[in-house]
Amino acid sequence: MELETTAERSASHGATKNRHLPSAKGQWVGVAANSASGRGSGRKVVERFQKELANHGVECRIAWTPLEREELLANSKDDERCRCIVACGGDGTVAALVNEYPHVPIAVLPAGTENLFAGHFRFSRRPEKVAEAVLRGNVAPLDLGLAGDRRFSLMAGFGFDADVVTRHHHCRIGGAGIMRPTNRAAYVEPVLRSSFTYRFHPLQIQIDDGNGGETLTGTTAFVFNLPRYALGLPFAPNARGDDGWLDLVVFRDPGPFRALRYLWLVLRGLHLRRDGVTHRLVRKVSISAEEPVPYQLDGDPGGVIRLDEPGGVGIEVVPHGIDVIVP
Repeated sequence: MELETTAERSASHGATKNRHLPSAKGQWVGVAANSASGRGSGRKVVERFQKELANHGVECRIAWTPLEREELLANSKDDERCRCIVACGGDGTVAALVNEYPHVPIAVLPAGTENLFAGHFRFSRRPEKVAEAVLRGNVAPLDLGLAGDRRFSLMAGFGFDADVVTRHHHCRIGGAGIMRPTNRAAYVEPVLRSSFTYRFHPLQIQIDDGNGGETLTGTTAFVFNLPRYALGLPFAPNARGDDGWLDLVVFRDPGPFRALRYLWLVLRGLHLRRDGVTHRLVRKVSISAEEPVPYQLDGDPGGVIRLDEPGGVGIEVVPHGIDVIVP
């Protein structure tokens, strides 16, 4: 049962329109920065960005700590002169900003490892180009996903994928509890460890379409808002962030060898047409399990499915949850 085709979901949601901000003269831009992103180059990137905005007469207010970011968000809400908030860092920095409910558009100055959000919207790593986009002020609406009380812009993953993400996250935490910069090679060990130890507990996926819904089973599941995943893997190549839908992809069979086969199919773009893989367009879905199963949101650990919570983890789409300044 395919709940709705790609063409139908676009037509039902209606065309989304970009808008343009007025002149940046007399306005200010906030920067929510993470100096530990990627290889730790965040501070130099921010300095270049600040200088470029200053050349155009725009003030730049920078927040490096959670407390400073909280103050920055509060000031942006109460000040009509705030043009936008720029996340300087990786996808974790973007996710943190999204979950602080900004009342102004956001932009991204990518300084992380994968930079999936920035890559989708084609934000350049060059601070001058991002400053140009901010000054130009072309704004697009973006849907979000909501998992419990946390929002995500990219995807949610349940099972094997989340186990890898959780292991990688723990490897990044230093002795003082400070997150260390990372790189793609740092994922090799977590992938190998998960391959040998993860147990692929069954998942129950309940789709709520208002008409009785549908129940699926699998061992790994993804819910995509945007068609972006690490290493460019095309799990949900047709996912759109402005159509009012989420793309659910469920992999049925357990085991590391099955996981490798699924990965090979994903790399070739064949998985959505193969037995054992289910794709649905959903607005609301819940995922439960009889054993604790980890899940991740936008590449960061989200927790585990709790056995004492009936229905497991509920996920739903938030249409036009945020505005994004796009190049």
